[in-house]
Amino acid sequence: MLAPDTEVTMTPKLQERIPEEESTYVQAFMLLQRTRDLLFRCEDQAVAEFGITAEQYSVLMAMKGLDDPVKVTDVARRLERKVNSVSMLVDRMVNAGLVTRERDLPDRRAVRLGLTGKGQEASERAAPVVLRLVEELLSPLSHEDMDTLVTLLDNLRENARKHLGTRN
Repeated sequence: MLAPDTEVTMTPKLQERIPEEESTYVQAFMLLQRTRDLLFRCEDQAVAEFGITAEQYSVLMAMKGLDDPVKVTDVARRLERKVNSVSMLVDRMVNAGLVTRERDLPDRRAVRLGLTGKGQEASERAAPVVLRLVEELLSPLSHEDMDTLVTLLDNLRENARKHLGTRN
């Protein structure tokens, strides 16, 4: 949890334009965004020693958790990202030698993804480092706080899905 004296500050101009009862919502939203960005930077830093980015690590782990044949649409759905952004990321990963793209034999229009030896090794070496990072970053939270955080974040995610008109 945040220290009691931790505060998300808004500029006076922004505070003037937002009614007081709504400012808590804005502060919470801004804090979520900033926290997401900081956590992402921490993960990026942790996996950099393995020659991958946090985004690439996410794709590699998503691929490992999916049943074959793995398609870009499957990875995008798993990561809750747009297909075109995952496709562009996969293109960079193919160029980096982390994954392969192959035509699906039964359906020549479809493309299957596969892990290369380099991608497999990077994900296996990075996984325990990421796990230690997660444990370190979340260590200030009690078990009860973690349960509450998971519930709150799950509720927010579901609401965002409804807003976007998506499921899963």
